[in-house]
Amino acid sequence: MERTEVAVIGAGPGGATAAYFLAEAGIKVTLFDKKTFPRDKTCGDMVTAEGLQVLEQMQLGEWSSPFKKVGALRFTSPAAAVLDIPVMPVRSDTAARIIPRRELDHELVRAAVRAGAGLRDGVCVSDIDLGGPRPVIRSDSMTMEADMVILADGSRAPLTRRLGLVREDFDLIAVQQYLFHDGDPAGPVEFHFQRTVIPGYTWLIPMGDGRLNIGAGTFTSRVRRNELDLKAVLESFKSAHPVERDFFKDARPDGPIKAHPLRTSLDGTQTHAARILVVGDAAGLVSPFTGEGIASAMWSGKQAAGRAKLALTAGDFSAGFLSTYTRDLRSRYSADKRAGRALRRILKNPSLLDHAFKRMQGDPGLAQLFMHVFLDERSPRLMFGMKTLLRLLL
Repeated sequence: MERTEVAVIGAGPGGATAAYFLAEAGIKVTLFDKKTFPRDKTCGDMVTAEGLQVLEQMQLGEWSSPFKKVGALRFTSPAAAVLDIPVMPVRSDTAARIIPRRELDHELVRAAVRAGAGLRDGVCVSDIDLGGPRPVIRSDSMTMEADMVILADGSRAPLTRRLGLVREDFDLIAVQQYLFHDGDPAGPVEFHFQRTVIPGYTWLIPMGDGRLNIGAGTFTSRVRRNELDLKAVLESFKSAHPVERDFFKDARPDGPIKAHPLRTSLDGTQTHAARILVVGDAAGLVSPFTGEGIASAMWSGKQAAGRAKLALTAGDFSAGFLSTYTRDLRSRYSADKRAGRALRRILKNPSLLDHAFKRMQGDPGLAQLFMHVFLDERSPRLMFGMKTLLRLLL
């Protein structure tokens, strides 16, 4: 039987980041993914400031710097009021960059391998046996024993679920498609809170390479109740842009419309157990307000690597020793998630949204705060400060 110190299951941003920091620390780590890299992933392709900071720590700052900066955001309200906001970063020279997930994930995996991680891509882990003294990872082609396992198996979380660590199902769902655009538009990143979609929104992200990333997202429950067909929403969006009616006339599909679930409840997953840590989307770290999850996945991957290193050093793989990881996640994200869910509830009320947009149109500082919250540069709790509420409501 093969042997490793840490097995990381899933080579997305959370898993690859964990593997990198483990390998950098001299730990024998094996990174698994059922797909062969490079591979595509349904995503908005936007890496926010926190994610860019982790890329810097992984010696990938120079690699990421040529990718397109997000220079402005455009929002529209249910009443079609337009709010254009220039991006003025809070902590760095850029608040976000547009990095295609195919390229981001591939480079993160390459960084982990350069640091010394073993890669088993194209290997689907079918089972993790916790019945013996150490976890045993099984696929159709191999069996491997590990001291610890880091689960990074995404929003569907099949292995995390099989181990009994998933308490709640995913609560959001999005569809996304790439389009070629002959005009290679260089406009703002757009989010449209259309009356036919809320609670939820449609988006348009110019990639900077002649393509557009467009998508739509809402509550999973609405789709299951047949209240909304997200593919039909996206087709309608393409036929009539909310601001520029003929925007898509020079666009053509670059691949099909794809769907992807999102898990936003940190309480919906048990994120640690004996010899187990859970990171990224599987841990429910996606923002309940914006649907962004790359930065939190990378942050959790780094935190998990740090705790795994301490466990290996101490020889203590108990749930109690590993619980510090979960406490770190809750300290970093719980309060922001509560505020994000409160903001999400506002999306259900078109009148409130229209009023808020009208206030922000006349208050550039308020609009900047909203933009920073949407780009995860500022905490959503700031939207509920007394002064902010007075500016929004009065």
